Amino acid sequence: MKILPSCCWALVLAASINVAHAVPFYLNLGGTSTAKADYLTTNIHATSALQNGNCTGGFCSPDVNSSFTESGNGNATGLYRNPNTPLYNAGLNNNWAMTFDYNDLSGGFTDTGGVSFDQGGNININFTSVLGYDQNSGEIIYGDSIKVAQLVVNSGSAVMGDVSLTGSFDYSWYDAAIDDALAEDFFSTDYGSLFELWENGDNLVWQLNFNITDNMNTPYLGDEDEAFRDTILNGQFAIVSVSEPGTLALFGIGLIALGLRRQHKKI
Repeated sequence: MKILPSCCWALVLAASINVAHAVPFYLNLGGTSTAKADYLTTNIHATSALQNGNCTGGFCSPDVNSSFTESGNGNATGLYRNPNTPLYNAGLNNNWAMTFDYNDLSGGFTDTGGVSFDQGGNININFTSVLGYDQNSGEIIYGDSIKVAQLVVNSGSAVMGDVSLTGSFDYSWYDAAIDDALAEDFFSTDYGSLFELWENGDNLVWQLNFNITDNMNTPYLGDEDEAFRDTILNGQFAIVSVSEPGTLALFGIGLIALGLRRQHKKI
């Protein structure tokens, strides 16, 4: 019986174990690209609608029997390389913008006061050019919006000071005949674009973490049927691999084969 060298066993193990790690990415804007980043910073205006809350005088709080639905919109504010190093962003929020919108997230509340998001719900990511600024309001004037990605929420939770969402990428909405081809390469990694990885069935996921203060104690305004509250969320968006992308896995298998070949020559 021939024994594999330890380096080959390590490669076999690495190819068979799921390991979560950040995947650096850059944004391909169709002619120019951003620097490679570990995460995007985001700013989102979220509106939460509470059903079946405990209400007194128009102020409502949730309990374990309550549920909520979420809608929101926002934008990316910068690209960063850890630790907190701002990167070349190719004119983000000056020449172009990346915006977010969603209206179908939902969930409930735990007996310890936490929040649990249901599986399902989509966050759309859109690219748009910046046409200028409104001199009166100071708001950005955007051009037409191009959908470049869709995030599916697989799970999420919230406790005092922190909201965490995670999920998968979905490009099943994309139709090359009617949708802008910018979506195919907009998010790119060393292993290919997210669109290509999705087509190949590689298991990449995203994480979105928001740091908020005292959100859990902010009351909803309304009644037992439906009450609302608004929150401004500042967070970080990252792409995470929970298993080696197929390209990387094939590379690992190639190294294993090379190690076996060399070992065979020595025997």
